[in-house]
Parts: sequence; C-alpha cells; structure tokens
Amino acid sequence: MVKSIAFASGKGGVGKTSVCVNVAILLAKLGFRVSLLDADFGMANSHIMLDMKIKASLADLLDGDAELAEILCETSTGIKLIPGGSGHIELLNLDKNKRWKIIRAIDELRDETDFLLVDTPAGGSDATIDFAAACDEICVVLVGEPTSFMDAYSLIKAMNLERKVKRVSIVVNLAASEANARTIFNNFVKATAKFINIELEFIGWLPKSNALQNSIVARKPITLSQNTPDRQLMKCLDLISSELQKQNFSNADGIKFFSGGG
Repeated sequence: MVKSIAFASGKGGVGKTSVCVNVAILLAKLGFRVSLLDADFGMANSHIMLDMKIKASLADLLDGDAELAEILCETSTGIKLIPGGSGHIELLNLDKNKRWKIIRAIDELRDETDFLLVDTPAGGSDATIDFAAACDEICVVLVGEPTSFMDAYSLIKAMNLERKVKRVSIVVNLAASEANARTIFNNFVKATAKFINIELEFIGWLPKSNALQNSIVARKPITLSQNTPDRQLMKCLDLISSELQKQNFSNADGIKFFSGGG
C-alpha cells in the first residue's frame, strides 16, 4: 500500500522543498521505493536540488506529448522524480480537470512505490489544496514569524473548509532549539484553535543550518553528504522521516492518489 505525503507551506522561503527532498532521500536510503511529484508548477525546483536536468515534464503529459514513463526521472538517489517543470505559464493555471488528470496518471506507479511525496505550491491556491488533500498525510512547514503563521493558518483553514481536512502535521523550521520549536508550535496551535476545529501534530523541527543552506546552493542535498556537517540537523531529519512513516491520515474529502482502482 502506497502512503502519499504532501509538503505544503503558507508562504515561500520556509524550506518546504528542502524538507521534502531530504526526507525522500532518507526514505530511499532505508530501502523504500520513493516517488517525488514536484507539483510546484511554474516554480518547480526539486530537480535543481537533486542536480537533475530534465527533458520533459508534466506540461508534456498534459499536452499529450509524453506518457508518465517518458517524463519520469530515475535519480542517483533511487528516487523516481516526476518533474513539474518551470516557466510554464499554463501550469500555473491548471483547471480542476487537469489536476485530476495528473493525480490519476500517478496511479501507474502504484506497484513500484511505497511512498509518494508531493511538493505542493506555496500558498493556498486551488492546486495546493487539491494536491495536498489528495494525499494521506499533509505536512505543513512553518517558521516562527507572524507572516508564516498567518499564511499557514490561511492555508490550513482553506483545506479544512474546502476539503474537510481533519489533521495536519507540522514541522517547525529555522528554530533555535527543540524547546523553541515546540513553543512556536504551541503558539501556532493557540492562534488557530480559536477559529479552526482541526488536529495539529508536531512531528519535528529543524535548526537554522549553514550546512543545509550550502547544500542547497551546491545542489547536493545534505542527506547525501559523506560526512556529517551538522549532526543536530541530521538527527532532526531522521526523526521527521520516522514520524512520516507512521500511518497518520488527514481524512480529507475528494479525489485521492492511488484511489482509482487497479
């Protein structure tokens, strides 16, 4: 049975894609078969973090110029990357039918995937809500800033109202310590509990890390490093990966990945 996990954020620049890619690598290292769907259309950069050159993307699949197998990228990490492409204006304005077509196309990977990770667009667009709600678990990445709180709240509220999402996992990035991360999480829960009836679960945190930032610039995910430049960071990523292996579900309404039979 495939478990699908969406990585989302209320605003850009909080480390969503970095968390998604590094967790995918850790799962692959454990022997799981991992597929990564870069659904951050128009701004897709998972392939950049993985230092992959792509020849075709979901834009070609939607245009009928390629099948899923033709756009699928086998990475050196063992991850199967489904690239969203970047600079495609048409991908920024996908209608509901095209979003449905992409979700159903991924069904082909059912028998060769243990975990599907979906990097959704930052913000609360229809595409973000649809792709996140189509996953078994939704992981929202936030930082301890008022704008991040407000944008994450808006996203979670929209998912709750539009798709009846009942549970969201939270990762706090750029925290000073675990205690600081838990304080940020608790403050976020207090701010949202007044207005939304939803379960928020803290599943981990990440420290501000020069090593992580350098790995992004170098296009080499930190989890591929031969040495351990930041032991605290690696421990935190391992714990997040472990939490995401558990069978927790958002119970959202609507179409789901791998629910098309077969």
